[in-house]
Amino acid sequence: MFIRLLRTASRTPSRRAWTPPSSTPPLQTILLGIQQFSADRSKQRIDVELNESDLTESFVKGSGKGGQKINKVRNCVLLTHVPTGLQVQCQKTRSLDGNRRAARKLLLQKLDDHVNGELSKRSQKIDKLRRKKASRRAKSKQKYAKTTETKEVEEGEASEDQSDDEDSDGDEECDDFIDLQEHRFKAKKKTK
Repeated sequence: MFIRLLRTASRTPSRRAWTPPSSTPPLQTILLGIQQFSADRSKQRIDVELNESDLTESFVKGSGKGGQKINKVRNCVLLTHVPTGLQVQCQKTRSLDGNRRAARKLLLQKLDDHVNGELSKRSQKIDKLRRKKASRRAKSKQKYAKTTETKEVEEGEASEDQSDDEDSDGDEECDDFIDLQEHRFKAKKKTK
């Protein structure tokens, strides 16, 4: 009886299917292939895809906000990309399906950063935002440099006008204006 159990147990398939070594290269070769390929290319982006066979998925208990429910239910997804060793843990939503989708998106983004480096989608977006910010800063500097130049030119012209006025016959000029508090007409001297 015991021998029969051992025989049937040995016949049951394991969770991981065994493949002969000739059909799939070892992990080190895969990693070296990615590094060599990324080093050989010059300014060419590689489209990254996730194969379900390369992923190990497990569900763990969550933590943080959400009260008792979050601490009891295993909605947090732990996703591992076996060839590269990249891991992602996701607990954005309350549903398991939503977390699985979000974890795959995050892992795809991480894998893209790992393989493509500066040419990844995220790095390109960041560079684009930096360039926009720098151009805005340059335009602003240019605009305000022009306004300060025009102010300096106007001040220079005003000082020339004042020197011309001083050269005149020396009469003190009086401007007429109305004093609103007293509502009567007064003549006051102009201050320089």
